[in-house]
Amino acid sequence: MPIRNLMRDIVVNTLEEVLKREKNESITGAGREEIIAYVLNRVQPKYVTSERGLLYGILDARYKIQQRVDILFLIHEAIHIISTRRDINIPEKKGKTAEESSFFFPHIVGQVLEESTLAVIPDVGISLLYEGSLAAMIDSDWENPYRTSDSTRGYYHFWPHHSEKSMGKGPAVLFGLSFHHPKCAAVQHDVSLEVFLKSEPVKTQFISLVLMSGGAGGRGK
Repeated sequence: MPIRNLMRDIVVNTLEEVLKREKNESITGAGREEIIAYVLNRVQPKYVTSERGLLYGILDARYKIQQRVDILFLIHEAIHIISTRRDINIPEKKGKTAEESSFFFPHIVGQVLEESTLAVIPDVGISLLYEGSLAAMIDSDWENPYRTSDSTRGYYHFWPHHSEKSMGKGPAVLFGLSFHHPKCAAVQHDVSLEVFLKSEPVKTQFISLVLMSGGAGGRGK
């Protein structure tokens, strides 16, 4: 059996489930492949070389809730990007090239909910800050600030870029998360991200649940 990336099968099947459940018929062909590529570029590959390895790998990966949530989040994020793109034929404007670094951060996933009901709050503006300013992302596909929606169940996602020039080569870097909504008290939440060599596998760091309320002083849990 040739070497294959099991994660592709899982991503393809999960995407089909999402599109079928939401009755989304607008994304076909190239759009689906773009979503699959978007997700696979952001999850760690899982290679198998035998039929037995394939079976055990499917059972193992399928029921890892953390991995499942991460894939679902990325699929919804990719669908949102493609669906809101005004014209895919307009060439993308090239921004300033990010400084090369020998290190990287994990991509981070968190969730923000309403404090008393634990319900999703749509349109929460979330900013990842470094030294008081918006942190640079690893590429232009990652939004900062990010806005939550019902479709992603209040989850948010960032992948910050590591800059050796401004951040040095220490084992961790402190960032700030800022949560804003017109009907809720603002929340500030510090997060320390471990630094990894680029030769290491891509990692995900889950952030503690953040609760927002209409009163004074939302908080991270």
